Amino acid sequence: MTDILFGQADAPARLRVTRTVLGVAALRTLRHLPDGSFFEEHADTVMSEQVQGKKRFTLSRRQYDLLRGAGLAGMALWTAGVRHPAVRAVAATGFIATNAYVAHFHPRFWNYNSHLSLFVAAAAAADLRPPAGGEAGEATRQLQSVAMASMQLGAATIYSQAGVSKLVHGGKEWMTTGRTVKGALALLGTPAGAEVSHNDRLMRLIAVATVAGETAFLPLLLARWKDRHLIGASAIGFHLLTKRYLGISFWHLWWLYPALFVIPLPGDDRDGSAAHRAALALAGQVTKRLRALPAPLPPKPNGVHGA
Repeated sequence: MTDILFGQADAPARLRVTRTVLGVAALRTLRHLPDGSFFEEHADTVMSEQVQGKKRFTLSRRQYDLLRGAGLAGMALWTAGVRHPAVRAVAATGFIATNAYVAHFHPRFWNYNSHLSLFVAAAAAADLRPPAGGEAGEATRQLQSVAMASMQLGAATIYSQAGVSKLVHGGKEWMTTGRTVKGALALLGTPAGAEVSHNDRLMRLIAVATVAGETAFLPLLLARWKDRHLIGASAIGFHLLTKRYLGISFWHLWWLYPALFVIPLPGDDRDGSAAHRAALALAGQVTKRLRALPAPLPPKPNGVHGA
C-alpha cells in the first residue's frame, strides 16, 4: 500500500496525461452547464427544487457567468499545459464552484460527476512545475504519487460502493432474478438491449457478473496492482457494453481510465514485462511514422487538395 501511495515512479508522467484528459472532461462539463440566463428565466422552477426549509446560496446572472467563464478560461489554460499556481487555482476553483452551484439546487444532481471535482482538486494540487533546468524533488514526486493513487483508488471505490449498494438495497434477488437488469434493458435500453432482455438466463448472468465485478474492483486492484492495466481495460469494456445496450455512457468516468490505469509509461512497475516493452515500442513506432508523414499539399485554386 505504501508503494501505491508514495512510490509510483511514473506518477509525474501519468499525472500530465491525466491532467489533459481530466481537463477535457471538465471543459466539456462546464460547456454543457447552463449559462446565467437559465437561472434568471427559470427562477421559480429552480427555486422550487430546493430542499424545503434549507436556505440556498444564490448568485446573480452576472456573478454566475463570471464564475463559469473563469472556470472555462482557467481550465483551458491548465489543460494546455500552463501550470502556474494561479492558473491551477482558478481552474480548480472555477470548475468545482460552478459544478457545486448547479448541483446544489437538487440533492440528486451531485451524484454522477462529483468525482471530477475531487480529481481536479487532487491533480491541481500536485501538478507542480519542476525547477528550471532540473527535475522535481522527492517530495514533489511523492505528492504526485499520492494524487495519482487518490484518483485511481477513488475510481475503484466508486465501483465497489455501487456493488455493495446493490447487495444492501436489492439483496440477493438483485442477482438471482435479474429483474432489474431485464427491466432496464427492456424499458430504458437501446434496441439492442431490448432484444437481449428476453433471455432470462442471460439477465441473471449479467446481474451476477455486474455485482461481482463492481464489488471486487477495489480489493482486486489492491491485490493485483501490477495488473491494473487489465483491470482498467476491463472497466472500459464494461462501460462500452453499457453504452451499447443501455445507452448510458458515463464518459466522465471511463475517459480517465486509459490515463489512470492502461497507458504504459516509462518508469512504472511494468517496465520489465514483455507486454509493457512491446506497447512502448509500438507507441514509439507510431509516433515516428506520424512525424515522418509529409505535410499536406496546399489546396488548388478550385479548393481541391493537390494529389
